[in-house]
Amino acid sequence: MRKTFIPWLSALFVLALLLSGCSGNSDEPAASGSDGSGSASGPSGSASASGEASKAANLDPVKISINSIDPKFSPDNDVAQQIAKETGVTLDLQYVVGDLTQKLDLWLAGGDYPEIVVMHPKEVGKYIDAGAVIPLEDLIDQYGPNIKKAFGKYYNLLKASDGHIYELPAPYLTEETPADWEAPWAVQYDVLKEAGYPEIKTLDQLFDVLKAYYEKHPTIDGKPTIPWSGVGGADHPDWDLNNPAFQAAGRPDNSWFLIDDQNNVTLNILSDYQKRYYQFLNKLYLNDMLDKEFFTMNYDEAEAKAAQGRTLAGSLPAWFLKYPEQSLRTQGKADRQFANIELLFDENSPDHSNTMTPINSNNNWHITKNAKDPARIIQYVNFLLSDEGQKLINWGIEGKHYDVTNGKRVVNAEWKAKTEADPEYIFKNGPSGPYYWFTYGDGAKLSDGDYATPNTKDYWASTYDPTTKELLAKYGKEVFSEFMPPVERVPAWIWQLAEPTEGRAEFKRVQQVFKKDAPKIVYSKTPEDFEKNWNSYVEEVKKAGSAKVEAAYDKLWKGYIAQYDQTMGLQ
Repeated sequence: MRKTFIPWLSALFVLALLLSGCSGNSDEPAASGSDGSGSASGPSGSASASGEASKAANLDPVKISINSIDPKFSPDNDVAQQIAKETGVTLDLQYVVGDLTQKLDLWLAGGDYPEIVVMHPKEVGKYIDAGAVIPLEDLIDQYGPNIKKAFGKYYNLLKASDGHIYELPAPYLTEETPADWEAPWAVQYDVLKEAGYPEIKTLDQLFDVLKAYYEKHPTIDGKPTIPWSGVGGADHPDWDLNNPAFQAAGRPDNSWFLIDDQNNVTLNILSDYQKRYYQFLNKLYLNDMLDKEFFTMNYDEAEAKAAQGRTLAGSLPAWFLKYPEQSLRTQGKADRQFANIELLFDENSPDHSNTMTPINSNNNWHITKNAKDPARIIQYVNFLLSDEGQKLINWGIEGKHYDVTNGKRVVNAEWKAKTEADPEYIFKNGPSGPYYWFTYGDGAKLSDGDYATPNTKDYWASTYDPTTKELLAKYGKEVFSEFMPPVERVPAWIWQLAEPTEGRAEFKRVQQVFKKDAPKIVYSKTPEDFEKNWNSYVEEVKKAGSAKVEAAYDKLWKGYIAQYDQTMGLQ
């Protein structure tokens, strides 16, 4: 449900930290004291986080080009227009169709990239090497007091190894697990109801529940029941195979890697966790409970299948289920929606899967050398990170998108009804757009003590249909995030770090072996065949260069941790 990145690493790569799970602590930087004018009051009432007055914001109208990773974003919805009134800046969205990495490479080759390039940290190195993105620290010192204040003690984590800041990630100031977060394992409501709403803690326990339901209901609406499916193995074998393995082990989301207590990095796809998950899928296959298109369907096909109401369970994140569940409710099949619950291999294993990082680093902003007025961009971001900016990008406009009742912001009832009736309405009318990247995060609070975003427990619970509320009540929950373990803060997720150049070719070969051999392992006919196929796969991964991959990422991670510890005064 979340992905972010971090700036550090080699003269070519930036170290910008990530974000994702989250609960706050007393050492967290407060998200208070900022205003919409570009100034921020510190403990002594000074005008900027650096103790010096920031330069007055230029409000002359200007258009600034930026690539959009979402074709639904509107450049002129109500919130975008209000931000333009406050800052003078209108974003000129350049929609990217097709593969973003390919487009970034074409832009770099031709030098015709927009003034702001939004990209993942792994893409940044080549832009830095080419001199296509500019250092930002001096501009932030002059025009970005709210930027410095928002990142607080984590500000220096934005710096690359050469001391420059090239990326603008988002601060993550949340103090609690966001109310709309959900565990990755999904089970159909009707399955849980028929089983008497059992407490299911492990994959094997879920298997037994699914098997009993499947035997009683081999078809749903005249079509074969699918006890276990995925999000599209043809497109994302890692989402269907690698991620569930570390999630069932209760490990943090470090993508392809596991990191132990000594900060040693190894490939998850060679671990016992991966083997155990393959064994679980194999058990499903041998009992005719695994989707027959598990490895061959793409994301769109998987989404359409989930909307039919005959999928019983799977590693199906809530973000994947959004549109299928909307369709199921429209069809009058609310009981075919999915409960996202926490599952492990072993019931009593420690669960550290719910994590957050200090910075949300993923779709970061970068100012290119094509920018006509970089200062205006920093002033724009500085406004977004003020209290007034946060209200606009998260809540919208008072009286239209939200109201204030008893001193607290609440979502406007008419607005809420329109967005529930038309999922596209928010894109047309805001608040929605590239500016939303700079949210403090769900669960964070502003200087008035109220939440920075509408995604509170009360609001989220109010969006549930009666069938969902009934299911949650059976488990003594108000929202699905309560199924998750307590949130833990980690320095970063390794996938947020700039991708190392060493081992890059080997990593691609390793991933190719992973994708090629998975079906053979899962479709093993006997335990002996399974062991044979697994061992063969392990040897192939090693031949592909897994040791070099692990060494490169081990070096990357330990370098980052050393930088993190030094920045945080832990050395």
